[in-house]
Amino acid sequence: MATQYSNPRRGEYELLHDAYYGTGIFGDGSAIEKHPREGADSINLRRKIAYYLNYTGPILNASIDPIFKDEINRDYGNSVMFDEFIKDIDRQGNSLQEFIKQNATLAKLYSVIYIVVDNVTEFGNSLRDTLANRSMPYVTAVEPKNVVNWEFDENGRLKTFAYATYLHNANGTIQTRLHTWTATTWRIEEEGGKIIGQGEHNIGRIPVVQWFGRAARKVDILPPPEFLSIAKTNHQIYNLCSLLSQILYNQTFSILTMPVDQNGLRDVTIGTDNLLAYPADSSKAPQYIAPDKGPAEVLMAQIDKLINEMYRMSGIDSVIGVQQAKSGVAKQWDFERTNQRLADFSVQCEEAELDIIELYKLWSGDKIEYTCEYPRDFKVNDVTESLTQAQQAKDLGFSSDTFTSEIARKVLDSYMPNIDIDVRDTIIDEIEKAAEEQAQNNAFDDVDVNNPLDNGLGGDDDDNAGTDRREP
Repeated sequence: MATQYSNPRRGEYELLHDAYYGTGIFGDGSAIEKHPREGADSINLRRKIAYYLNYTGPILNASIDPIFKDEINRDYGNSVMFDEFIKDIDRQGNSLQEFIKQNATLAKLYSVIYIVVDNVTEFGNSLRDTLANRSMPYVTAVEPKNVVNWEFDENGRLKTFAYATYLHNANGTIQTRLHTWTATTWRIEEEGGKIIGQGEHNIGRIPVVQWFGRAARKVDILPPPEFLSIAKTNHQIYNLCSLLSQILYNQTFSILTMPVDQNGLRDVTIGTDNLLAYPADSSKAPQYIAPDKGPAEVLMAQIDKLINEMYRMSGIDSVIGVQQAKSGVAKQWDFERTNQRLADFSVQCEEAELDIIELYKLWSGDKIEYTCEYPRDFKVNDVTESLTQAQQAKDLGFSSDTFTSEIARKVLDSYMPNIDIDVRDTIIDEIEKAAEEQAQNNAFDDVDVNNPLDNGLGGDDDDNAGTDRREP
């Protein structure tokens, strides 16, 4: 059996994982909590018929997907080795774009994830050898539950970082390894403390990137998970749904009641499970009775309330979830909050990517000038509304070609958001040239109106130059 190293938040991370994927305790029913007055048969039934309404997954995805809707803009010039590096950045076939998007989910889910930029022992003798053997840096994602030790120096810089990896073998066994990094050394130990690899490096820092799900201090190695309250709420909904299922399962079918004399039942074909007999002298007609629906209604109301609370806590209730009647200003404020949350995480992703590339440069010596640009604005444009606003702005009648050009840019961004940048620039240039030509035509028209010579009113033009001259 593999050694599970101590981590103070391991239980929280496992709950977050299972709540997002709908597996683990939500897959086998072990998340169902036993009621104090509940017997073994009842709890087993509830766990058997339990179903999981996964709200954690869609809420988390809505906090990430808009960032990676389009390919991230990246620029680094020409580098054959870097081209190969970002095509298969983790030695598992994932490109840089794929790796960043996959692990952005984990960074947001756990509030932090660690990216180790490791290196091969030796580079190839030539660029051809390096590319052929992929003798270059590569990255590994480390979930926070596997971080087992860390230490900072007096300046708050990380000087020791250790994490565990678990290799699952075909025979069902799990092999544990402990990886330890310092600013100058690295070491890998097997279970039991046997060292299977160690050495020194000269990059001058621990090659680990802290990728936060939201703004946090660098000394917060295991920051409080942002989505923990949402996962716990989803856990509660799971339990309430199981109680509701049990009520429906046990009490859905109404029971027939009818009077029976002292001779008992005769010629009755209804099963005894569906019949409740009472004395004939009660003088009541046969009827169906059903359990009280009050408990089920209370459960349904509480489930709906918790679902709304999950969307409210996530800050994306303006995007998904139960829509409420709100004023235009209130809706705008809601979306501004959503937009800001997306922008904040987008910044965290951009900073993490730049740190990864910086470590690549330290390992490889590749002198590339790398830039990347993550989106900052996630507003969803209403095309009709945007066009209406543009027409209203134009109707103001400002005598400004720049103002007209800016209106055209806004219209293009709304009506054709995915237009090729070169085509967009061409359209803007044509609009600006047309505006300049119109301005010139207007200027000539003004001259024609104000110049009497151009209106046949006389003057010193060539055609009538001598008509007003008198001989001396």
